Amino acid sequence: MGSVFQAREGGGNPCPVTINADSLTGDQMQAMTYDFGAESAFLMKPTQADCDIKVRYFMPLHETDMCMHATVGSVTALVRRGICQTSPITLETNLGSMRVDWEMRDEQIDVAVEQFLPQYQPTAPTVSEICQALRIVPEALTGGPIQSVSTSRFKLLIPLISKAVLDHLNPDFELLWSLCDRYETTGFYPFVLGTDHVLYARQFPKRAGYDEDPTTGVAASALAAYLVKYRQVTVQNGWNCFTIFQGEAMGQPSVIYADVFVEENKIARTRIRGNAKML
Repeated sequence: MGSVFQAREGGGNPCPVTINADSLTGDQMQAMTYDFGAESAFLMKPTQADCDIKVRYFMPLHETDMCMHATVGSVTALVRRGICQTSPITLETNLGSMRVDWEMRDEQIDVAVEQFLPQYQPTAPTVSEICQALRIVPEALTGGPIQSVSTSRFKLLIPLISKAVLDHLNPDFELLWSLCDRYETTGFYPFVLGTDHVLYARQFPKRAGYDEDPTTGVAASALAAYLVKYRQVTVQNGWNCFTIFQGEAMGQPSVIYADVFVEENKIARTRIRGNAKML
């Protein structure tokens, strides 16, 4: 067990990692994750020759194709145990092979997980639907684009006018989940843009077994790509780096670093950075 993307003591996302899970069935992994009550990673021998480790990710109620904090936690566990001694590590996932770089820095392992090029959903809930689901008034929205974006899993990105609005959200979860179904996204990610590429966000996943997630790397990565695409911040060629604070409203302060590489004014790479504290 570890805590990933921890901003302060008590923060971050718990991450159970099971090594040598080859003998477990999918049903057993699902049952174990349900008992853990947190997104979990199960590591086994790869089936692809170009990969070092195979990983399957589970939420308490279902398997998921990608989980950033579970990836950071898994790589940290592999390095701490001496199973992986060189960087990069190539993981076999349901979405394909994924490169993960790591570096030891002052007894801390900094992990950088490559993501995919962004995809953008052509449809999104209406302002009225979003306001009903989040129980807010239209004036709480900035008027900026509302769109589901994915660099591995779709999240609905919703710009809000202030951190006070963000912190006091009290969603209608049944309506929120039904909108996720209708618009083919896996959660709402309302956010507030601060200064110097700093953002604040909350994540309400679709029927995950819990109503809110203290850290969501896939959503943070999607948000960084969204900010660059719509030029919501100053964009430069090379790496554009963002700091996303999440989990504060639920008492689990977390921080995620999301980067977008721009080449000839186009997004060429995306990645998530962070570290894990093993418990």
